[in-house]
Amino acid sequence: MFRSQMKIVALSLLSLSLAVTGCGGVEQEDMASEQQLSNEDQAAHADHGHEQDIGTTESAVCGNCDNCVLHARCRQPNLPYGLTYWSEKAAIANSNHAHAGCVALIPTGSAYGHVAYVESVDRTVSPWRVSLREANWQPNTCSGRTGTKDGLGIWNYWCPAGSHTSNCAGPM
Repeated sequence: MFRSQMKIVALSLLSLSLAVTGCGGVEQEDMASEQQLSNEDQAAHADHGHEQDIGTTESAVCGNCDNCVLHARCRQPNLPYGLTYWSEKAAIANSNHAHAGCVALIPTGSAYGHVAYVESVDRTVSPWRVSLREANWQPNTCSGRTGTKDGLGIWNYWCPAGSHTSNCAGPM
């Protein structure tokens, strides 16, 4: 009986540790202990106040639907590490326009901010429409949104090396 109680405690601790990470919260790769997103910070993600096409909820292709950074890194493995706080996310901005494969940097009013993977960009309309895949914009959910840069509340982008070509508007 003691052994089964130990398994329950171990599983409870595992569940608790998984619940602690949040969008923009602590990356699993970070060694430092950080504070969990508060309910107010999560509400800032949900109450974004920007016009957009919310789209549909998707299955967790990359898993981890409760941490935007880990989800974006799953889709874009070259995304830098150390992206817990908004200031760290803003510091990696290297483009003011999107390409598929870039990561959108979105301020939320919380200390953490938000990131989302750019799945595609429709350049046949003006202004361009960006399609995002993201985790935890809607709490603990993987989802997609499509809209303009301003409509989605995107500040700027991080794009991997080589994404800017001679036929694009170029980096910042």
